[in-house]
Amino acid sequence: MRGAAFGDKRTEDYGAIMNYARITPPAVKENYVDIPGGDSSLDLTETVGGIVYNDGMIDFKFTLFDFSKKEAMKNDLHGKRLKIILEREPEFYYDGRLSCNAEEWPGGRYELLMNARVKPYKYEVRETIHADKTDGAEKEIRLINTKMPVMPRITVDGTVQVVYGGSRYTMKTGTYQIPEITLYEGLNRIGISGKGTIRFDYRKGRLI
Repeated sequence: MRGAAFGDKRTEDYGAIMNYARITPPAVKENYVDIPGGDSSLDLTETVGGIVYNDGMIDFKFTLFDFSKKEAMKNDLHGKRLKIILEREPEFYYDGRLSCNAEEWPGGRYELLMNARVKPYKYEVRETIHADKTDGAEKEIRLINTKMPVMPRITVDGTVQVVYGGSRYTMKTGTYQIPEITLYEGLNRIGISGKGTIRFDYRKGRLI
């Protein structure tokens, strides 16, 4: 089993062996309303605009062979909210708070049991960047996104009109984040026109 990074700390800093990192996916935030005198119930789970999720969980077990390093690991990590990267999937990170649940001393070694309550998505370490330019007539750009809805950071140099979801936005030189310009899973089509350059920066996320 490979190790993990917690913020700027790594399991190897403590000489720790990561026995496991078990991930529990996030539960859907369900919303049902009973129908008095009728069968079943009303499912309002998606009335807010889509499915939303509770936090997920990662359970860890570490084996260490030095008491002082075991104590250092516990004191460095317990209770902290950190970026967590599992070496088995270095292209993603998790965002969560760590807790030390138990420690054991079997046969001359030390074991730390920890968990992390994490956001429901794992995030790509590298942001996606799409840059384009326009010099007149409207043209279409296509942005691919994964499961997590994301509001891109839009940087404009010049004056650019952006058309998305049936609405038009005029952007002059500057940086913008507009709630109505949110990218959803799959292909997102955006029209641009005017005169200038435009860049979209966003971080994709997948369900854990």
